[in-house]
Amino acid sequence: MSDKRTEIFELHRKTIEGLAYRMLGSLTEAYDAVQETYLKWHHADVSAIERPRAWLITVCSRISLNQLQSARKQRELYVGEWLPEPLPDELTRQTADPAQQTELNDTLSFALLLTLEKLSPQERAAFLLHDIFELSFADIAHVLGKSAVQCRQWATRARKRIRQHSQRFITTPQMHNALLEGFIDATQQHDADKLIALLANDVELYSDGGGKVAALAEVLRGAADVAGFLAGVFAAYQQNGIEICFQPQRFNGSLGVLVFENNQLATAITIETHAGRIQHIYAVRNPDKLKGLH
Repeated sequence: MSDKRTEIFELHRKTIEGLAYRMLGSLTEAYDAVQETYLKWHHADVSAIERPRAWLITVCSRISLNQLQSARKQRELYVGEWLPEPLPDELTRQTADPAQQTELNDTLSFALLLTLEKLSPQERAAFLLHDIFELSFADIAHVLGKSAVQCRQWATRARKRIRQHSQRFITTPQMHNALLEGFIDATQQHDADKLIALLANDVELYSDGGGKVAALAEVLRGAADVAGFLAGVFAAYQQNGIEICFQPQRFNGSLGVLVFENNQLATAITIETHAGRIQHIYAVRNPDKLKGLH
């Protein structure tokens, strides 16, 4: 039974890891939630569980909700801007359907994860469980301990906010990749004018150092200010003899870039694009959040 129990759990591991990550925005916390789910599964009477996937999702959801409550309090004390922990694409669930995979990738974007942060934990859970993991509202009601009607209302409110965001930022992977390549090239050249040509007028730069490394204290806005800041930072690296290497890598469902300083991973950058321009730049510098990319 032990081997069969493990086999069933492994069959659904990526699903519950994906759920926990979307709930928490942290790979480290997601793994903790999955490990706790496994321990409960290990001690459960598996022979009496008719739908293992639903059982595992239910348990993992409740654990993640409990973690999210404490995580939100910790984020109120977080130094500077908080960004999700980058998630390498090879750790995510893949599907043979290209359209479904694109939709799945979109649910991992920094933009969506930051939108989810603005929802209540119940709204976040109801949306993810219904729209992404395809649970019925009856099952979600069991997870959240509320009526199916209430859970439907939470999911509807969450969906409305998320659709408002997604309708503003419609792009193609090809455009995203082309703008990222241009961004890397202009940044390497410390060319503020080239950067300005790639940026939306109201572009926003988010930088997360977690109080452990140098980072912006708040969001920087405006094409001229963002371009000037980035050109200045990378020019300073050169002046100080710091060797910089850019390595494109996919994480959170799209192509991003890893920045190495003297062969040490220092920053993971991803962008959000719209109408042929870069709308948002997310730069994760907190070393604790870069471990999964090594």
